[in-house]
Amino acid sequence: MTAKLLILIASLLLAGLPSAAQAYVDPYKDYSEETFMDMDFLPNINTPAVGAKEKETVRKTVLAAANSLKSKFIVDLVRDDEVFIASISTDELFLPNDTLMTEKADDILEPLLAPMRDPMAYKIVIAVHTDDTGSETYRENLSTARLNSVYDWFMNRIDEGTLSEQLLIIPFAMGGSMPLAPNNSRENRKGNRRLEVYFIPGPSIISAAQKAK
Repeated sequence: MTAKLLILIASLLLAGLPSAAQAYVDPYKDYSEETFMDMDFLPNINTPAVGAKEKETVRKTVLAAANSLKSKFIVDLVRDDEVFIASISTDELFLPNDTLMTEKADDILEPLLAPMRDPMAYKIVIAVHTDDTGSETYRENLSTARLNSVYDWFMNRIDEGTLSEQLLIIPFAMGGSMPLAPNNSRENRKGNRRLEVYFIPGPSIISAAQKAK
């Protein structure tokens, strides 16, 4: 399955979720870590919803932030261009089969912090994926351990005051369940081993779009 096809399928799935966008009123309502930690992956990507009147303004804001990271990461737009994903090969962050990030990981991840300075601008979802090497249990354990390392890295940025403790970061260990391409070549397997960081418009971006109308 190609990356474009996977993104298209995900977008269709998200479009088929309950029509929260039409019923949307208050971007701050139920905007809490407890709410999102209880949600599955796709509902998390789809929440908070953006009202029809705010979509154009939100898309422009999201596109500008996405473009600011394109020189550092693979960046894609999803959810009707309301959400952007920054993707990083986990080969750049971890040694083979290891779960502790290398020293160079700091420099690689650092550019992600700029759009996170306003803790209400984006809800962040981080997802760690593997290829199909090893058993399902091995893949799940590997992605979980690596996810914990990445999540701890962001928590350390909060502890040191670089990021606000109000920033919501929701973690998901995906194992090999969402490959970008068939695991039939070394290059494809490398592409499937990845960290994805989803930037989902939060209350301040949506509120600003409401006021712009």
